[in-house]
Amino acid sequence: MPVRLTISAHVLPHGRVPAGASHSAQAHHFSIFSMNTRSAPYRVVFTGSECTGKSALARALSAERLAPYSDEAARLFVTEKGREIVEPDVAVIAARQRTLEDTAIEMSTVLVLHDTDLFSTVIYARHYFGNNANEVLASARDRRAHLYLLCDTDLPWQNEPLQRSKSNSQDRAALTAAFNTLLQAEGCCVEVVRGIGASRLANARAALKRHYPH
Repeated sequence: MPVRLTISAHVLPHGRVPAGASHSAQAHHFSIFSMNTRSAPYRVVFTGSECTGKSALARALSAERLAPYSDEAARLFVTEKGREIVEPDVAVIAARQRTLEDTAIEMSTVLVLHDTDLFSTVIYARHYFGNNANEVLASARDRRAHLYLLCDTDLPWQNEPLQRSKSNSQDRAALTAAFNTLLQAEGCCVEVVRGIGASRLANARAALKRHYPH
C-alpha cells in the first residue's frame, strides 16, 4: 500500500522553470496562480474516468517525490455525506476542489500533484446531469495545470457503492474519450497512462519525467 503523505508534511525548496523553456513558456509558468507571492509550482493532474487508478498513482508519486497532493473532492463528498451526488452538489464539489488544490499549492513552489481537477467536475456534470457547468469550466481554464496524466481504462472494473453506482465498465470508454476531447480542446498537455500494477506506476513516472525532468 502506498504511504499517504499529509499536505502539511513538506516544505520544499524554491521551484524553477523547466530547463530550456521558451520565454513564453516561462511567462505562462509564472502566470499560473499569480495571486501567490512565490513562484507557481509545476502542477500535474491525474485524470480520467472512474476506476482507473488515479488516486493510487497520485499517492505513490507523492511519496516518491515528497510532493504534496490534493484529494478528489467528489470522493470526499460521497464519503462524508454517505449518498450519491445530485446535480445541486456540483457547485459545492467544485468549490471544495479549488480549496483542496490551493491548500496543496501553498505547500510547494516546486511540484504539486492533484487527484483530478475542475475539468473532471465538468465532465461528470455533463455526463450524469446534462449540465454544461459553464462557470466551472471557466474556472478550470483559469486553473489549468501544466500536465495531465489521463489514466486509461485497462484496469479491471471494480464496483464501489455510491461513488460508481450510476456507472459501469462500458461507460469508461466514453468518459475517457470525453476527457481526452475536452483536455485537447482546452490546449492541455496530455499523456495517456496505461499498464497494470507496477508498470502503470512506471509509465506514469516516465511521463512525468518527460515533462518535468527534475
